Amino acid sequence: MDELFKKLNNDLAAAMKAKDTLRLDVIRMMKSKVLNVNARGDLPDAEILKILQKYAKSLKDAIEETKKVNRPGAVKKLEGELKIVEEYLPKMLSEAEVRDVVAKVVAEVGATSAKETGKVMKAVMGKGFNVDGSLVSRIVSEVLKK
Repeated sequence: MDELFKKLNNDLAAAMKAKDTLRLDVIRMMKSKVLNVNARGDLPDAEILKILQKYAKSLKDAIEETKKVNRPGAVKKLEGELKIVEEYLPKMLSEAEVRDVVAKVVAEVGATSAKETGKVMKAVMGKGFNVDGSLVSRIVSEVLKK
């Protein structure tokens, strides 16, 4: 069993003792998602991170949809859940950091037009940074339109 799954189990016990229902529910959900992939939870940390990143993305999407239907209470709850999930994820690059990486990759690849967006995206995402793909896509499009 890898470290991240052990951390989930330890944090689950701590949340039970503290009677922190939101944290407890979110950690149970994360653990459930891991156990759906492997019933014993003995996945490498990299696989668990992918599962948690997918869960974080679904929460972000849910937040956007909930904002559209004007439900501020539900948005606040979802944002709280997302914060808890993000505690287990590596720090995401900021928009300024992503812009720097994209500029370097565009120079490396020699991209000059929007037709080369795929090549730049592949190079940026392949560098192993923890970054939101939609943010990278938007920035690459902006840079290559100029």
